[in-house]
Amino acid sequence: MKKIVLVDDDFDLSDTIKSVLEYEGYQVLVSNDPRQGIEVIKKIKPDLILMDVILPGMNGAEAVKILKSNSVTMNIPVIFLTGLLSEEKDDLQENAINVSGERYATLAKPFENERLLQMVKNALNDS
Repeated sequence: MKKIVLVDDDFDLSDTIKSVLEYEGYQVLVSNDPRQGIEVIKKIKPDLILMDVILPGMNGAEAVKILKSNSVTMNIPVIFLTGLLSEEKDDLQENAINVSGERYATLAKPFENERLLQMVKNALNDS
């Protein structure tokens, strides 16, 4: 079973995402705090990270920068979740978030569950 860590401070959205992904057979751990999320990710080494951009105390890009500087977590794929971008532009390059020269896929909030599942499966190479 593939493990996913979701870091998002929206409790309702986190519960929904967790339910959708668990229904598809993924193990999902949720952290509503970025610093705690970093520690969880270092400990369990998930197959994928879903990271909100706007978080209290530390934004998602800062958290990912810390994770990418750690040899244990640097190769874990990341999808950013954000209300800052528009899903109307379906161009991933245009909507990608840049962290230290690397571009990461983003999923604009609000999103359809099918779009979330498609991006998760693509990131995990699950067909």
